[in-house]
Amino acid sequence: MKKSYLWTGLGMIVLGLGLVAAAIFWDTPLDSLLCGFSGAFFGPGIVQICKYVKWTKLETVDSWRRHVEEEQIDLRDERKEMLRNKSGHIAYVLGMLLACAAIVVFSILGKLGVMEEAAIRLLILFLAGYVLFQVFAGIVVYKLLEKRY
Repeated sequence: MKKSYLWTGLGMIVLGLGLVAAAIFWDTPLDSLLCGFSGAFFGPGIVQICKYVKWTKLETVDSWRRHVEEEQIDLRDERKEMLRNKSGHIAYVLGMLLACAAIVVFSILGKLGVMEEAAIRLLILFLAGYVLFQVFAGIVVYKLLEKRY
């Protein structure tokens, strides 16, 4: 395994510790957000270092090579590639449906007076922009991939 995995893991841990220190020493309204980001860097950093230590032991060199070989086969397997494409498409459609349903639900909540009208309007505009972005991004990415292949 490359040394860059170790250094990346250590960098993530240092960044996580820096963010939690910032949350402790600075009194800002963003303390909870800084703590969340610190956990988001610290946890994967620990996991990455543990993986590095596991795979660099002398008795696991052959198993590491087999693991890399299997990973390369999995990346090039046509069936798995088709399943990844299909799952991505299904997730895209479900995300679009969820955003459209959220627009309707928030519109109803705004009209019933459950939530403030200005906040609802901003949220609906954001979700509508998200839906439009998804549609156009899907079209653009498809066209680019069509030209490439």
